[in-house]
Amino acid sequence: MPRVERVVVTVATLLMIAVLAQRLYTRGGPYFTRPVTIVDRVGPRPYEIEPTLRLLPQIRPLLPRNASVACFQPVKGVQAYQMDNFFAAVGQLPYQKVIPSFAAATDVPLENLAQYVVAIKEPFTHPSYDLVATFPQGRLYKVRR
Repeated sequence: MPRVERVVVTVATLLMIAVLAQRLYTRGGPYFTRPVTIVDRVGPRPYEIEPTLRLLPQIRPLLPRNASVACFQPVKGVQAYQMDNFFAAVGQLPYQKVIPSFAAATDVPLENLAQYVVAIKEPFTHPSYDLVATFPQGRLYKVRR
């Protein structure tokens, strides 16, 4: 291999190593462990769906098969339909029936309420639900029948 060719290959290799090191640094460590969720270390900023993806595997063993579950982040004064939490729950809870967040609203009749509510980050204040478990990323509630 001619000298000029070796220099070009060496410089290109060092440049690619520098770019790779910078990319790994911006994604954050730990660098040689398996990510917990699919969005871990994807980019420099944390994703909003990350707490949901960390919470649902912890809640899954507490839920009975075929239970109706609503998964959302409670917002004070607003009952919002959140597609990202809904779709994450559909994927993470295959043996439960995941329903939209409006199935846990205060104006829904008692017989139509979701059996369980997974509240992300914030507490859920509905008079018909009791707290079952608390986790760092959220809480699990069960309807009082």
